[in-house]
Amino acid sequence: MEEKKKKIWPVILIAGIVVVIAAILLILVLVIAGALILVPQIKKYTTVSSSYSYANTVANMNTTNMPATVVAAAGSPQDYTFINNVLTKDETHVEAWINNYYPGSSIQKTDYAGSDTTWWVVTSTNPMDPVSINGVVINYDQVEFHLRDGYAEEISFVNHAGDTALFNSLYKDFEALYGPQQIYVGDKDFLTNLMDPSQEYLSYSWFESDFDGYYSMFLTKTQHNNQTQVDVSIYKY
Repeated sequence: MEEKKKKIWPVILIAGIVVVIAAILLILVLVIAGALILVPQIKKYTTVSSSYSYANTVANMNTTNMPATVVAAAGSPQDYTFINNVLTKDETHVEAWINNYYPGSSIQKTDYAGSDTTWWVVTSTNPMDPVSINGVVINYDQVEFHLRDGYAEEISFVNHAGDTALFNSLYKDFEALYGPQQIYVGDKDFLTNLMDPSQEYLSYSWFESDFDGYYSMFLTKTQHNNQTQVDVSIYKY
């Protein structure tokens, strides 16, 4: 009996080794096959993603649904369609537009390292004319632009004296015009809660189909170190 056990163990050991080797070979085959299938797909996706540019989007943009530019009467708030001459335009046009509507203003330009995005902040010692969005009047003290690939994709009318009452009032006006939207509440990490518990970010969004069929609009309230501001932003993607 003892002799039989001694003869069986080598067989079991060899069989075990064969099974392990077969399993390893199967795993290698699956890994190689997966790589052959997935890598081209990943490369394809990466190529498509990296080839995107806002400049290309602008060059191929369909402007059929762009709202007609409404020229406001003297002394009236500017109709928001005056942005037709600045959104999706290049930096030269943006600066000319700023100088035209906000003469004597200053422009602070910030380039983000390693990014295709630029942030312009327009301030003036003179009051900035209100803007009307379908009869809703927006008062503000600063204009901001986000430019991507050298083209303006967003304009924001910023009210640093804004508060919760203004934010809620503007939302009710826009809700009556463009329909209700769910509010977005920005998350805060532990450090932010500890260092600036008052900080918050609240936003409503009306995209093209909800807004005017061409632009998208965002109403935002932010608070930092107990300072509140309300922004009305218009995008063109």
